[in-house]
Amino acid sequence: MIRAICSSSTCRKIAQTIWIPSIMCGFLVLYITYSPTNHIQIFQRQEIKLDNGVVEQYTTQTKSPIDEQRDHIVIGILSANGKQHFRDTQRKTWIKAMLRMQHILPFKITYKFLLDEPSSESIAENALSHDIVYLNVTNHGRAVKFGEKMYIWWKYVHIVYPDALLGGRIDDDAFLCVPQVFYRLDSIKSSNLYYGWRHGKSRQINKDNRVDEMFLFLGRDLISSISKRHYCGQAKCKNKDDLIDLDYGDTSLAEWLSIYSDNVNFISDNDRIVQCGANSHAIYKRYLKPGFCLKQLVFHKSTYEMIELLQTYNDFAFMEKSKVEESIKMDVSEQTIISGVSGSIFSGDVVRKAPQISIHVDEKTTLFLNESDSKICDNWAVVTTIHQPSNSVRNIAKHPSWCVVIVADVTTPSEDAYLKSVVNDENKNRVIYLSINRQKTLYPLLSEVIPVKHFGRKNIGYMYAIHHKAKYIWDFDDDNNGVFDLIEIERITKGESVTVCNEKGSKLFNPYPYFGVPETRVWPRGFPLESIKDNKTIPQICDTKVSVTVGAIQCLANEQPDVDAIFRFTRNVPFNFSATKETHKPFVVPKQTFSPFNAQATLWTSSAFKYMALPISINGRVSDIWRSYIAQYFFYRSDLRLAFSVPYVVQERNIHTISADFNAELDITKKWVLFLIL
Repeated sequence: MIRAICSSSTCRKIAQTIWIPSIMCGFLVLYITYSPTNHIQIFQRQEIKLDNGVVEQYTTQTKSPIDEQRDHIVIGILSANGKQHFRDTQRKTWIKAMLRMQHILPFKITYKFLLDEPSSESIAENALSHDIVYLNVTNHGRAVKFGEKMYIWWKYVHIVYPDALLGGRIDDDAFLCVPQVFYRLDSIKSSNLYYGWRHGKSRQINKDNRVDEMFLFLGRDLISSISKRHYCGQAKCKNKDDLIDLDYGDTSLAEWLSIYSDNVNFISDNDRIVQCGANSHAIYKRYLKPGFCLKQLVFHKSTYEMIELLQTYNDFAFMEKSKVEESIKMDVSEQTIISGVSGSIFSGDVVRKAPQISIHVDEKTTLFLNESDSKICDNWAVVTTIHQPSNSVRNIAKHPSWCVVIVADVTTPSEDAYLKSVVNDENKNRVIYLSINRQKTLYPLLSEVIPVKHFGRKNIGYMYAIHHKAKYIWDFDDDNNGVFDLIEIERITKGESVTVCNEKGSKLFNPYPYFGVPETRVWPRGFPLESIKDNKTIPQICDTKVSVTVGAIQCLANEQPDVDAIFRFTRNVPFNFSATKETHKPFVVPKQTFSPFNAQATLWTSSAFKYMALPISINGRVSDIWRSYIAQYFFYRSDLRLAFSVPYVVQERNIHTISADFNAELDITKKWVLFLIL
């Protein structure tokens, strides 16, 4: 388990005050760990192992030596969007009891709620609970093809939890008696177990003699056997060993297991598992009373009230059997109402806090991405746009060394209309247009999180390039015409660059004067206003022969350089830098020194891809600037450096309202200097 956590007061201040950028940084790292193969599926492993307190809101206890001696169970609880009330009820009843009793139960236990697809509500829910897996299936809710959901879950358990002896699949309206159900499983556990409430009486497993999917457990060997076979819909099945979907999960699974009947440990507990069907009122009356869990294990088709009542009746079991200390209740982060006060000075004080959990990146998180027909390129250019194709996009699409991914938004011209003047026979395999629908298909969770009409949708383009084996990503705007010369990377690697002579100077550096500007005070967008006249931010430059590893190189722009609204209000624009690649070497920013850089014309190397995420909770005008400062913090802890190069692009600036730019930029120009101090 890899934890991305802040280790200094500055980083903690960032994480607490502008928490979305750090979350997005971690979110991008999470996606980078996905491994492309042959299906479009997202499996999000946000671990809640009940024995080691990975999720901090439940427990902070450390792993006990006895944990290594216990077998592992992974339980998937099938649910749906719109059913959060059921999930919350289970979390505060039998799941909570399971957490309380973790040290006396005979198993290590992991549970997950299984949803068909992400929604904004479930994403917000999962940000607190960290217990949802999105199966990303085609048929949603009560639609057919439940066999597909069953297959995906077993394959997930097989890949992500290969150590699990047992895997479970239950419904979200089932109540489990804890600890009784786990002691029962411990008494019958085996790697070929097939257990639950049984239909039929024959020993031969088939669709008429099966375990009901509302409460079902499989052993590791059976899970492995199913996971290694090919799932298909009925119309696509070609081989006799294909896993045919019979629409329902339990009938499908029974048919899949039928060929292993002689080697399956088929056990049922119909007398201890209450399957509430016809005449439900009589069943409720019979079983809803104290002592239910003395004889029974499961009650299926419960209401919220029934689950809570059954848990109330069952609480005595915890009190009698458990010797562990009182459970640690889940903390709910204090909510703060945020309001703007005109004329106030930013203090740097924390006014709201993110949930106090670390960002967890699990090496076993898996993505199955089907893009086998797409071009694998070393060099990818990424742009998001709402405009008609620009000269910048058309010109880079002609470049034989680059592939281009165009991330559309809701107002972007359609794919056919946009690509008409961009694509030809020579470059058709190198130009990718990601419509909103295609973004949702390829990256449903990320697409759901990022607002439409926001610059942050560019994150999806970064993901696409990374998945297609990018070594370099040219992060550009559609009004910046030109492309970076990769020879600059070689120059820096060979030590042919310049840097600051005295690295103990200012924490800020203004790179523009080195490259030749037409007047004394010229500064990049995102540079703190308080430091514009500070001569220490324009230090003496010296040649260096030291080779460094570059994370990003900001390419300057001529004609309309990237300056802020205050500069445009008060100075002369357009202008050009006088530097050329013949006269000026690349400038490498010293460690622990910060310079803002943009997403308009920047080359990123693969070593720094995990720091590329654009924040999405702030105005798109400054999203790239916040990213630049946060990325640099991690650059210097990863032995990466930021560099600036001479102009290789000319900005043909799209229409902007300078006063609107000014309002968006105030937030960062007034605040960042305090983060440097803190």
